[in-house]
Amino acid sequence: MLLLLFSPSTRLRVLPKHAHSNCVEERAQSTLKLQPRLLEGLQSEPILFTVADKFCNKSYGVHGELSPTDARQTIDHNLSIFSAGVVMYSLLFRNDISWNLAMALGNLPWAFRALGDLLNESSKTTGPSNIGSSLIFLFASAAAYGGLTAADWAGNAFKAASLFALTSGLPCLFAPAEASKLWEMKGATEMTNGMITGVGVTLTGFGAFMAALAWGDDVITAVGKKAIVDMLSLIKAMYFSPEWASLGISKAAVYFWLILNVVAAYSILVK
Repeated sequence: MLLLLFSPSTRLRVLPKHAHSNCVEERAQSTLKLQPRLLEGLQSEPILFTVADKFCNKSYGVHGELSPTDARQTIDHNLSIFSAGVVMYSLLFRNDISWNLAMALGNLPWAFRALGDLLNESSKTTGPSNIGSSLIFLFASAAAYGGLTAADWAGNAFKAASLFALTSGLPCLFAPAEASKLWEMKGATEMTNGMITGVGVTLTGFGAFMAALAWGDDVITAVGKKAIVDMLSLIKAMYFSPEWASLGISKAAVYFWLILNVVAAYSILVK
């Protein structure tokens, strides 16, 4: 159904010529009516993640109330997992979703996230800077639009967005303090660098997964490569990142994901 809605040829075929101008006018009026609701949704977006964030923190052994800056790191951590999961589900279990549409759906959450930050003026409270949010929105929205419209340049947009995610995740994983300064995060606490390290773990995995798909891997192979990246990232965070260890992360939870990633990578990539 989504493919029909976003296909230009379908729209022209369904609408008679004399009705096209009326339809455009009605669509514009509907968009204007929808805008206030859309803005309200974007401005309340952080609330939607509250329950999931608290569950995520408790499952990893992180207790207590987080500052707004640290809480947004948990949102970004979960958003990488969610975005990758949407793409996996679309390509593995939905025959009615094309590859272009799946890639678009994987980038949409980040586009909305960045747009929400810009509308909420997050640069004044928690960060990132407006330049940072604008870059995220630029790459993610271009990939989403290219995928939704099946544009000729969509493949290049997917590659650019995946590389941007990957190169954004690596500094968070290996140099969280510098990454915090780079993105101009505000209101940092003693936990912030550790939380940014967690973002680096999942964002690097998401970027690697999307890059594998963008450069032609099938979804199963891409999942296997993501499992390797996730495994290495978790090892780096758990054994070589004192910032992450200072959070009191539960090793049992980390070992669960490590074992799962090892099994996935071996079963998929080792012939």
